[in-house]
Amino acid sequence: MKKLAAAIAVGFGLISMTACGNSGNDPVVKTDAGTITQEQFYNKLKDQAGDQVLQTMVYEQLLSKKYKVTDKEIDNKIKELMEQNKISDQDQLKSVLAQNGQTMDDLKDNVRLNLLIFKATTDGVKVSDKEMEDYFNKNKDTLMEVKASHILVKDLKTANEVEQKLKNGEDFAKLAETYSTDTATKDKGGDLGWFHKGDMVQAFEKKAFSMKPGEISEPVKSEYGYHIIKLVAKKDSLNDFKDQVKEAVLQSKAKDTQTVLDKLVKDNHVKVKDNDFKDLFNTTSASTSK
Repeated sequence: MKKLAAAIAVGFGLISMTACGNSGNDPVVKTDAGTITQEQFYNKLKDQAGDQVLQTMVYEQLLSKKYKVTDKEIDNKIKELMEQNKISDQDQLKSVLAQNGQTMDDLKDNVRLNLLIFKATTDGVKVSDKEMEDYFNKNKDTLMEVKASHILVKDLKTANEVEQKLKNGEDFAKLAETYSTDTATKDKGGDLGWFHKGDMVQAFEKKAFSMKPGEISEPVKSEYGYHIIKLVAKKDSLNDFKDQVKEAVLQSKAKDTQTVLDKLVKDNHVKVKDNDFKDLFNTTSASTSK
């Protein structure tokens, strides 16, 4: 999908250039060594990325005619991607994208196209309750997640001291700020956010996943010191992951992407008028992939 998103970006550039109404001889760049005209620039882009760009633009147009993707769906998917990749805010997301030569607009184009293709390839596909239950039971350990806070201290003596203060009713967040050696979380009440199995050291996660929401643990030793864990919330039922499970089952039953796109091309009587691309939709060697 990354290639498709890049192709769309180039395609929009071609559209904006040709839609401005200026002559193909108008300059794009002027230098002491000469001028590069719009026509030269367009032809170069056409030679280097024309097939991919035109194909992607046609596919997106056909998909958008039949299926709709809302801004809310795009935002929700981006939020989901951020959670999966432990990206905390928009600034961090923009930084990660910039490192990969992309912008938020590129990401939204990519997500929108993915959602369009998902809707097209799962159109008419049914998911039963049993299929969802079977998938959840098979993947429960991977799906399950907990939200916890902790107070990390260096030695058992300090851990016991903190534990006693908690038993006496003192505030967990304030004690974290005072005692915790975890500089990344101490000023946030020890909040670690949501995490899955495998995200934390073994001793810590074994205890956290065995607890009930609201419980506070005894001191738990790890290679970092002693943790006192407060379990804030837990997701461990099918109902907690219903949308995610349904999407996964749908994806497993999805129709072949290229077959779906080929049918859209045929049903919409696509005719390529530029001879340079006359055979563009006569093969299934498209650059699109699921």
